[in-house]
Amino acid sequence: MSTMNKILNRFIDIWKLDFLTKFLAGEKNDNKTTIGFWIVSNFLIVMLFVGSFMFSLMSIPGELVDYIEKNIPDNARITVTDGQLITENIDEPFFREIDANNEGISYDKKIAIIIDTYSETYDITSLDEYESGVIVLGDRIYTKNNTELNHVLLADVPNFSFSKEDLVVFIDKYFSFIFITFLTVFIGGFIFLYLAVFRLLSAFWWALMLFAIMQIFDVKESYMTAYKAVLNFYFIPMIVVFALGIIGLHVPFVTTLIFIAVFIANLIWLKRQRETKPVQNVLESVDKKANTPTITQIKK
Repeated sequence: MSTMNKILNRFIDIWKLDFLTKFLAGEKNDNKTTIGFWIVSNFLIVMLFVGSFMFSLMSIPGELVDYIEKNIPDNARITVTDGQLITENIDEPFFREIDANNEGISYDKKIAIIIDTYSETYDITSLDEYESGVIVLGDRIYTKNNTELNHVLLADVPNFSFSKEDLVVFIDKYFSFIFITFLTVFIGGFIFLYLAVFRLLSAFWWALMLFAIMQIFDVKESYMTAYKAVLNFYFIPMIVVFALGIIGLHVPFVTTLIFIAVFIANLIWLKRQRETKPVQNVLESVDKKANTPTITQIKK
């Protein structure tokens, strides 16, 4: 069987309870298949993340344009001149409250968008009750993200002016399919490098856990063998975590729980195989003796 076929078969084999048994029996020495599977599985995981990311990005332009059309008046314009912001055709103070959600699942958090260039009604304290938000005043802009507060002085910003129509054109231009594809490829490459390093380093910890559990089950194997086994098993928790993320479900310590369950299930299978093998050998020996003709039977 070619190495590529072995790699593809491993995507199925790692889900079976007898994988560790087969791995320790001989596959542990097949470093080429283990390394190949790690690279291919890493690439597949990245493709799943990137595909999901790209799909979510594709819906953003339409949602932004729809929000702008519904909430921003026609002919609205914002101009910054010499550090001062001036609005046209926007009733001030402008205030919008948006429900924060992820894939339709509400987190009961709200985001505030405020424009008050005269600073008569709102100030920075208006964002205290919100998880995130933005408040535009006459000479500065405050932004809040997950309780982290930042501000930009408009005196440090070059003069500019844009209208509602300019904003819609900007979104259509820079959130085009080409831009999203480029951004996705760039982020995909970054995620691949991150996972490549992260999975290799974190595998040392999971291998230590597997090595310790092996000692409990009286399985005498080296730490490096446990490490190579983890490089194969790692695909399981990554896929499960990705699936849970898609449906918006968060489970604390899910990776640890999955690794422990996989390790123990495989070692229980291995122990049972080792316990039944001597019995099978005895039965086979007895069966062979029963079928072996005696000297008397040969003379007859």
